[in-house]
Amino acid sequence: MCILPYIPILEVLFFNLLAIDHCCHKKRSGMTVVLVLFLFSVLFFAFSLANAKALAFRGDGRLSFGGFIYIVPMGFLYREKPLLLFAIICTCWTYTLGILALTFQIAGILLPGSLACVLVVENLLFIGTIFPFYRHIIPKYVFVVVNLPRFETRWYKYMALSTSLSFLLLMVINAVFIAGESSLLKIAALALLLISTHVSYFIIYRIVLNSLRLGQLEYAAFHDPLTDLGNRKQLEKHLQELLDAEDTFSVLFMDLDHFKAVNDQYGHLAGDQYLRQFAKISRELLLSCGRVFRFGGDEFAAVYYGTVPDAQIHRLAECMGWDAGAPCPFNGVSIGVIHCRPPHKDVELILRQADQIMYQNKLNRACPSQRT
Repeated sequence: MCILPYIPILEVLFFNLLAIDHCCHKKRSGMTVVLVLFLFSVLFFAFSLANAKALAFRGDGRLSFGGFIYIVPMGFLYREKPLLLFAIICTCWTYTLGILALTFQIAGILLPGSLACVLVVENLLFIGTIFPFYRHIIPKYVFVVVNLPRFETRWYKYMALSTSLSFLLLMVINAVFIAGESSLLKIAALALLLISTHVSYFIIYRIVLNSLRLGQLEYAAFHDPLTDLGNRKQLEKHLQELLDAEDTFSVLFMDLDHFKAVNDQYGHLAGDQYLRQFAKISRELLLSCGRVFRFGGDEFAAVYYGTVPDAQIHRLAECMGWDAGAPCPFNGVSIGVIHCRPPHKDVELILRQADQIMYQNKLNRACPSQRT
């Protein structure tokens, strides 16, 4: 059986596997990837040659449907989930098989039936397009692949559907075109389909990129950059959600004692570490039952879901486990606690009352004789 008619598809397969490898994350060594794909390709084409009549290759893409079996070794070689791997395969095939389709249409006009013409046209098309494809399309697609897991599962489904539909549409149009003679109109239609397909990938890239930027802006708007705790805006938003749900909770308003002395004695960098240390410990103490926020400066607030027990308040006041990684000894913290049950007051009043209780506690600690 002559292998020459299969040379164009072998080139397509080579560029296709190279593109997929650029998109995916290996879980095996590079040598293992090359060896497994090579052996699998040998077996695949040995089967194709043995069934050459049934799998007659004319450039209409029918043989390519058998290539879906490559998802088996790729699932072994790469980390991507099957659905995303399927989308990547369809994307890369849309490019390589699109080039193959254009090759047969152009060669059909120039020298019909000439294998040499097919090979020359195919290589020229790959040489002319492979660099921009790897330079502009693949990096964007890799970006989408890397960042899609941050979004809902429906993005995987949408991406797999869009890429597979593009691939199937290319195959259907190509199969229809191959039935008749080549023409400039068919070439233009194929080129337009390929361009529109890659434009759709660019649109997906922009959607993912803009979504990430919006997420980063939202995160920055609601988080304190020094401690990575939620900031005052997020505290107020969270409290309003609890009020709307008519939940029972406690608010703890905390002010670090003698924090200015820490900055004066140890420096502002140590003061920043002091704030991060308190944020870390308080967040760990309330991890399973509440949330901690940085209200501003050396003031923190915590929301405890339910009525906070005295033992928990004591642990926060003592800041248990402070010494590990602390820049200096712990100077203490004044805490004001308010228990909130329906019907609730508004957020501003709750915070004001917790702040007043905290301030009174701070005065009582500073002047024990004035306690009531």
